[in-house]
Amino acid sequence: MKQKFTRIKTGIAAMVMLIGMGANLYGQTVLYEENFGSPTSNTLIQNYTGWQNNTVSYLGDGTCDIRSSNASTGYAGASGGGNAMINNTSKWLQISGLNTSSAQLTVTLHCGLRKTTSEDGSNFVVEFSTDSMVWIRVPMADTLPTGTGTSKWYRVSFPDIPSHPHLHLRFSNLANVDYRLDDLSIVEGEQVVLETVATPTVTPSGGTYYAPQQVNIECATDGASIYYTLDGSIPTEQSNPFLDTIHINSNCTLKAFAKKNNMYNSQILTVQYTIIDTNSLVILPFNISSNSESTHADIKTMDGFRSNKLGSSYANGSVKFESKNAGTATLTAHLDSSPDTLFFDLKGVKSGTPSSYSGITFIVSESANGTQWNTVASLNETDISTESFSHLGPYLLSEETRYVRWLLAAAGSGNTQLNNIVITKRQEQENEEDDVGVEEPTIPNGPSPYPNPTASFFRWNLCEEGVVVSLYDLTGQIVRKWEQVNDGESLDITGVTSGLYLIQATTRTGKVTKKLIIK
Repeated sequence: MKQKFTRIKTGIAAMVMLIGMGANLYGQTVLYEENFGSPTSNTLIQNYTGWQNNTVSYLGDGTCDIRSSNASTGYAGASGGGNAMINNTSKWLQISGLNTSSAQLTVTLHCGLRKTTSEDGSNFVVEFSTDSMVWIRVPMADTLPTGTGTSKWYRVSFPDIPSHPHLHLRFSNLANVDYRLDDLSIVEGEQVVLETVATPTVTPSGGTYYAPQQVNIECATDGASIYYTLDGSIPTEQSNPFLDTIHINSNCTLKAFAKKNNMYNSQILTVQYTIIDTNSLVILPFNISSNSESTHADIKTMDGFRSNKLGSSYANGSVKFESKNAGTATLTAHLDSSPDTLFFDLKGVKSGTPSSYSGITFIVSESANGTQWNTVASLNETDISTESFSHLGPYLLSEETRYVRWLLAAAGSGNTQLNNIVITKRQEQENEEDDVGVEEPTIPNGPSPYPNPTASFFRWNLCEEGVVVSLYDLTGQIVRKWEQVNDGESLDITGVTSGLYLIQATTRTGKVTKKLIIK
């Protein structure tokens, strides 16, 4: 073993001499990079999956972990995010399976290193091995300052590591002091100052949208390749390459980074998209994440919803209609498809006596053009509980409706909360047109199904034979459908979950929709 160790040292000395003669012949070529990703919490090496480079293996002593605190900063190419914590003599990190054989002679390791005030870097150990048995320490090429204000990140180098198809690196600590490691890179040739690829940008930006979005990712660095994920995971070169516009039609977290040879990888871009598609369904709980019991966020105008003098929101995320703004406190939803049914929750807020919530007139209206309004519901304090939210609806909307408005028309005292708006899209029905192509009218009134509430069956006397009957949940999804139903026929609902449903019949004269409570 001692003889082998001597041969390696002699070989290194020869390579050092040669590289000293010919270093300027080569530009810098990056052979390996690792920035330890962006962990959400401290994670043991053996459990961590957010590696930037997963073509090699990462080993630890069982307590060496990747941490999100004290993110790297202050040097060119600092990635922030995660870093390896090696803070006592029992911890070590080993990286195996590195192939640096394409290099001419030797390679140089560069890394980010964070130290404490009294440390000069001499207790931080970097070793290499070509067989994982004999390890040779590589001196640090840099001298780190000590004293007040020197506890921070530095970019340091470890030169004269041999090129080899199966190279191993080991990082350890000679003392029980804090060292953190980040942004490893192995390069061939003389060191040059690498630029960092620009962080990608997206259009449109993240946020809440009321229709699917066509998202484009760009990078200001010419020739950079972009990789992305949509599930919130850290993107790597094995992730989706960005080639064309991304169609986003559901809630997601997009992460992306850009890469270019001979440059540091970009920072990771993270954006969130919330998609509430009014073309299919509106479900709008007012979830204001910054709310608490003591602080309430102001209502923000959202795409598709317009507000006027609403005041702040409540801690539960509901919209606050203040009595002082009676007559002008409005919220208007702009729809871009034919609606069918409306639901929403209201709750009254009083202070002290029951009479402190009084004189309330709360009007819900619909409009085809946003100027001429028809009343859908007119509510007062007897319709609105002050103890809990009242679930109101269903209210049938006209097919031509494109605007729905909630208005606190009058108030003696007390405020009103609005939340959990649900507007279902008009469902396509069979036989929607008659023989001459005229759409069938909707029957505003008509017979109701019975018994109601019910647990196992219901009947509907529609005075027709061969009627189509559909049972919808509150999101507009069909739960059950019956074809060719005869007048008064018993319809089985065994197994349907308890709750409020819409039951709709399509007859020769039009459609009739009623609510059905299943126990």
